[in-house]
Amino acid sequence: MASATSFPRQQPLLQLLQQADGELSAQELHQRLRATRHSTGLATVYRVLKQLQQAGLVRCRKLPSGEAVYAPVDRDEHHLTCVQCGLIQALPLCRISSGSLGLGAVLLQGFRPLFHTFEIHGLCRRCQQHEIAGNE
Repeated sequence: MASATSFPRQQPLLQLLQQADGELSAQELHQRLRATRHSTGLATVYRVLKQLQQAGLVRCRKLPSGEAVYAPVDRDEHHLTCVQCGLIQALPLCRISSGSLGLGAVLLQGFRPLFHTFEIHGLCRRCQQHEIAGNE
C-alpha cells in the first residue's frame, strides 16, 4: 500500500477526508476545497479520489441513493442500512479484516485487497414496527 506522502498533489483532499467526522461525497469535498487555497474542479476531485482508491488510501461506499461517499481506509466503518427510510447505522466492529476471516493467499488467489466495505441492507426497528402496525 502506498503512503500518503507518495501523493503530494492529492494531500489537500486526503487531509480533508482525514479531518472529516464522517464520509464525504465528491461534491462535499469539492465545496470544502473551494473554501481553501486548493480550489480545484469537480472532475479533478473525482480523478484524485480514484487515484487515492487505487493507492489503497481511500475507500468508497455507495449510499442507497446511488451517491458515492469516501473516507480514509484507516477509518474501518461498516453499516446497517434501512432500505425503507434510509437510516444508516455504523456497525461497532469489523469482522471482515483479512486477519479475522483468514483471507489468505489460497482464498484470495493472488488478489491484493486495498480496502473493503461491508453493509447489511434491511429494515430498521422503526420501519419493522410500522410494517407490523400496517398489517394489523
